[in-house]
Amino acid sequence: MRTHCIALLTGGEASGAPDGAVETGHWWERVFRAWPSGETPPRVESVAPEELIAQVQAGKAATRFDAVLLRCGHPGEDQARTYRVLDSIQQAMLPALMLVRERTDRLSEFHPGAVLVQPEGGDPTVTAAILHTLCDRQTAVRGMEQNLRLAQSFQGETAAEIDRLHQELLLAARVQRDFMPKHMPEVDGLRASVLFRPAGFVSGDTYDVSRLDERHVAFFLADAMGHGVPAALMTLFLTGSLPRKEITSTGYRIVPPGEALTRLNNGLQECMAGPARFATAVAGVVDTHTGEITIACAGHPPPLRVSKKGVRPVDVSGMLLGVVADYAYEQVKIRLEEGEILVLHSDGIETAFGPRSAASESPVPVHHAHLSVLRKGTSMDDLTTAMSNLAGVIDQQVGSLHQDDDLTILAIQTEPTGAAMQEARPDELASAA
Repeated sequence: MRTHCIALLTGGEASGAPDGAVETGHWWERVFRAWPSGETPPRVESVAPEELIAQVQAGKAATRFDAVLLRCGHPGEDQARTYRVLDSIQQAMLPALMLVRERTDRLSEFHPGAVLVQPEGGDPTVTAAILHTLCDRQTAVRGMEQNLRLAQSFQGETAAEIDRLHQELLLAARVQRDFMPKHMPEVDGLRASVLFRPAGFVSGDTYDVSRLDERHVAFFLADAMGHGVPAALMTLFLTGSLPRKEITSTGYRIVPPGEALTRLNNGLQECMAGPARFATAVAGVVDTHTGEITIACAGHPPPLRVSKKGVRPVDVSGMLLGVVADYAYEQVKIRLEEGEILVLHSDGIETAFGPRSAASESPVPVHHAHLSVLRKGTSMDDLTTAMSNLAGVIDQQVGSLHQDDDLTILAIQTEPTGAAMQEARPDELASAA
């Protein structure tokens, strides 16, 4: 157990004892003789006021002493020096006990946590008990200060680690966006627009719209299970592994959407990513000459056909990706009506507009009603305006600044450049089968 050390402030009196020693026969003896029984007597060091002030300024007093004992109010005493000492003790956060002949108003200027005042002629047992308590308290204060320094050190390291992770997430977000289209392809007979809003730095959603040849454009939207970096890494695999076109002996072959999803699903079977390998997706190919759209779906919300008549889903479905090997995904063919918009979306659109009211018996999903903004005014003829209207409605929803899920909406319009399908190469006819 550590022995307490008390600084005995002599007040400039000549004790006649060597430096640091305490001469017997003085006023402080009756206090230390009354030290609580059973407790280790303290080590007492006689310190002149100037020396104590110097030790406080050097940062040594707070670690050397547990308390300070001094007296005030005696004839010939330098009051200014006494107050300088008290101010120095307060700065060092050293507890002090001052014995006085009579209380003065000026003593109330000092914080009660820095100095306690007792009458010099009071019960020495009480005075010793107070001084012992101050010493014990200072030991606890030192322990808390040490813990605080450790906490501050850990806080600095934690803050540095958080900054490093923040930079890595920003880089991951930039890398993910680099794998997505920066611009929609400019193709006669097709217009496309996208609304992409990750819930965090990176997204578990991904999309792609790419030109395959002079008349065919492929589109793809997927939602990896989970959130954060694991889901974002999976989206890179999904986008990079989806087959769109392959070289044949006679030229090339456009891979039908159903076959593309089957091959992507088989590729996921080899992933050792656990539940992170599961994903939903919708893929399609647009023939810009005829306006025909071939669509396949893998556990994803079905695409929606939005027209002036209303909103209706495309009847297409399939198994979640990554579950059953060699699963054959069905595909359907549709043609959009004049001004009609094909909307593909992730399930984040459902949370963007809030949950369906329990009192509502309507089987129509909430977001279907909000998609009506795509039909406002002349927006059916201007896809950019339509998507801007939709983004504005989403921004007005409660919680739009703190999304619960990633949100991706891909809108497609077709304007066939020919009344009928033009002559196609045999390999393209095979791909459309």
